[in-house]
Amino acid sequence: MTDPTLELAAGVRNVVVRLAYSLRSVAARDGVTPTRLTALGILERYGPLRPSDVAARLNITAASMSRLADALEQGRWVERDPDPDDRRACLLSLSAHGKSALETLRRENAEELAARIRDMSEADREAIRAALPVLARLAEQLFDEHAGEASSVVAG
Repeated sequence: MTDPTLELAAGVRNVVVRLAYSLRSVAARDGVTPTRLTALGILERYGPLRPSDVAARLNITAASMSRLADALEQGRWVERDPDPDDRRACLLSLSAHGKSALETLRRENAEELAARIRDMSEADREAIRAALPVLARLAEQLFDEHAGEASSVVAG
């Protein structure tokens, strides 16, 4: 006997992964890898963070985070400033260029999706419209839980 909820979860996961993969091509054109894009989103959401805090949220090593921070800074997507609580440490924050790049990527992704959605029937568009708030709550819940897990690793 199969679990209908597990089947539903697997279906949602497959659709989300395929959509995310398709939309990443826009970011990749500008040199924004999925990890870079996620890091920028973390900095946008949580504000200036130490590299170790970003690494914990991304579940990457300190060495990988060092390379990532260098790449983000070289791309002018982030700025490094001294941590006012510990002058030996630094904080990464989203630069004006990084904010603009995120806005552009989001707009381009939305435009690409909109073109596809316009071709759908009104019933399909309404189904997406109805599902969107539920999917948004699910995504927010999962994101907050995973960010909380990462935060507890950093604090511990």
